[in-house]
Amino acid sequence: MRERDSRIGLAAALGEERAVLDRIAELERQLREVSTAGTTDVASFQASQHHREALGEALVAARVELESAQALTLLARNRWIEDRSRLAAVESLVARRVAAALEERRRREDREQDEVGTDLWRRAQTELEASA
Repeated sequence: MRERDSRIGLAAALGEERAVLDRIAELERQLREVSTAGTTDVASFQASQHHREALGEALVAARVELESAQALTLLARNRWIEDRSRLAAVESLVARRVAAALEERRRREDREQDEVGTDLWRRAQTELEASA
């Protein structure tokens, strides 16, 4: 249960990281496409520069967000690895216990069969002695 929850958490963290990467790619694309070549007056030039600065600030913020998302992904991955290791240890312990129980059952059945065999042998010996 814990391993599954941490795997879900890791998937969510990876999804968030991918979303931030996509947002960064989109901002970079928009920043490349912003052009000041077609501006003829000061107002449109200032508006273009303001837009470029806003995109740059958004890009910086997105990169900071990416660092946070990557840190969260790393923590989630480590948690999942830890939980997966615990699960493997528990599964191994359960498997050993099942194997020990099966071995004990086999021994008990062997003892029972030995007892039945011994009883049959004694009866046969008693019948031989009685008929002799």
